[in-house]
Formats: sequence, C-alpha cells, structure tokens
Amino acid sequence: MFFEKMLQLYKQKKFHLSSKLLEMLKDGGIKANFADLQVGNRGIYFLLPNAGVSKVMLYQAQIQESLFHTKGEPLVHLCSCDESKKNFNHKDFLAIIKMDLRFFLGIYSHKIERKFFNDKPLRLCPQCSEILSHYQENLELFFKSAEKDYHLDFKD
Repeated sequence: MFFEKMLQLYKQKKFHLSSKLLEMLKDGGIKANFADLQVGNRGIYFLLPNAGVSKVMLYQAQIQESLFHTKGEPLVHLCSCDESKKNFNHKDFLAIIKMDLRFFLGIYSHKIERKFFNDKPLRLCPQCSEILSHYQENLELFFKSAEKDYHLDFKD
C-alpha cells in the first residue's frame, strides 16, 4: 500500500522520488532489506532512482532483550566492516542518515517490545570509526563524499 501510494504521487509529479527517499533516510530510516544498498570500503551506499547515490549508516534498530543484556547496545556502521557486510540486508537493521548519532532503538522479548528509546546515543563500531578518521572525524564531510567515494569503491 505504501509503495502504491508513492507510485501514484510520483506519477502525479507531486514530488521527486529520489528526494522523498532521502527525506525518509533522514527522518527515520529505511529497513535495510527494503533498501538498494551496496557496501564498500569507503561507505554504505543507497542507490537512488535518479541514478544518484547517498551514503548511509546501518544499525540494528530492533534487538532481542537477551542479546542487549549480553552484548550491549548495537553499534552504528559506516562501511564494509564484518557486521555491516553480514547484515546489510537484514530486516532489523535500518539504513539512515544521522549527524548526531542518536537513534530509535526497540528492545524485544520474543515478539513483544519491552522498552524503546527515541533518542538513544549509539557508538560507531571501531572498524567504521577508523574510516571516519579519514574524513577528519566529520560525518558531514563523510556523507558529502558519497558520489566520489562510490566511484572509487566500485570502479568498472
């Protein structure tokens, strides 16, 4: 239903689909298994319908309570670390663009949400944090380099 409505609006030319998708990435994210993602050494890329590309972060937005207690809070991923390569197409992970590293996090026991945070600060994974050091620890600079880095990561 959601995609049908977006397609109708797109056909009516009320908005440009790529800019609407970027808006969704900044507002609350898009489930990783619904996103067209490519994971590279310099970033995780969201491919847009207008042939553009945007870098995104990847994090586990829903976590089982037992895993939360044993492993702690999920980490945020920016590039081809082991966890992002394994989970870039997982239903509990979100592709998102956030400059403040504060996220929604739902903690579940079986299928029941036990606790949730709307503005939870999460840390970058150590491997991804190293990548950010190449961008002067500046997330804005990291995101702005999407087009250039995509071509470096995926040369023909």
